[in-house]
Amino acid sequence: MSLGAKLRQKRIENGKSLEQISALTKIHIKILNALEEDRYSELPARAFTRGFIVNYAKALKLDPESLLAEHHDFLEERFHERQARDQGHHGYAFEGKELEQNKRWTWIALAVAGGFTLAVVLIFKPGNHKSKERHKEYAVEEATPELSPDIAALNPAPTQTPIAPLSSPTPMATATATPTAAPAASLTPTATPAASPIAVASPSPSPTADKLNKGDDLSPADTKIKLVIVAGEDAWTRYKADEKPTGMLILRAGRTLVIKAKNRILFETNPAAKLQFKTRKTPMADLPSTKFEMTNEGEAATYTGNEMGRFPLSDTIPPPRGQ
Repeated sequence: MSLGAKLRQKRIENGKSLEQISALTKIHIKILNALEEDRYSELPARAFTRGFIVNYAKALKLDPESLLAEHHDFLEERFHERQARDQGHHGYAFEGKELEQNKRWTWIALAVAGGFTLAVVLIFKPGNHKSKERHKEYAVEEATPELSPDIAALNPAPTQTPIAPLSSPTPMATATATPTAAPAASLTPTATPAASPIAVASPSPSPTADKLNKGDDLSPADTKIKLVIVAGEDAWTRYKADEKPTGMLILRAGRTLVIKAKNRILFETNPAAKLQFKTRKTPMADLPSTKFEMTNEGEAATYTGNEMGRFPLSDTIPPPRGQ
């Protein structure tokens, strides 16, 4: 008896339906159906598939380790066939209709931006000429600079020096003490050059933007996990990267969500969502379950905790604004 047949027979003996097992394990019905029919070509990578088998066995009150050991050769053969089939998928390039749509919209956006830029240049071109003429006039004025009051105070004229009293022997030399106050008073403007550097405020560093808590503030060296989610239709998503606050958003059809983390990523979506995922170690494939966990060691498994919230996400998706 194959592994899938044994799981189906045990489920029937327990009086459980696929819908009940799916609600209990958070595994999609089509994944459970593929396991029971031994259609491993439709299942995701090895780590996910083994996790599904373990959770399915626990739900049926079977020993997962004994079950995996009994069917070890069978699973290795199926995984080997799956690995050979997945060869040729490299990098993060998205294939299929989503890739063509993204390319088409990118070219349309570039064309619109180019047309807008050309229109702005043509409309404001005369103003640019006037600005250049004003710049030339300003350059001519700056070519003959005048001595600023601060520099003039630091370099007093020879008539302000107290040399004249030294050449006069008459008692009127006492009256020459009055001009000596001029150099003393001229020292007051010297505070202006000293104060000018203080008035220039050093630019404050701009904070790193990561408003959605997707790990965008991580450097490439710190990014150990990168999860790429592509939406085939509108879907609720909830995620948590490392110790950041839980993020929640509606991923619209044709859009891509990229989550980065150092150690761990939790991800959840509504049960009816049609999403695909990709990591650095796995090719693009259908989402394995509505709620799963990934670690920096390459392990991935169905997640049943409540760290992101106790209540499951609804299948009701509000339309975009303006519709």
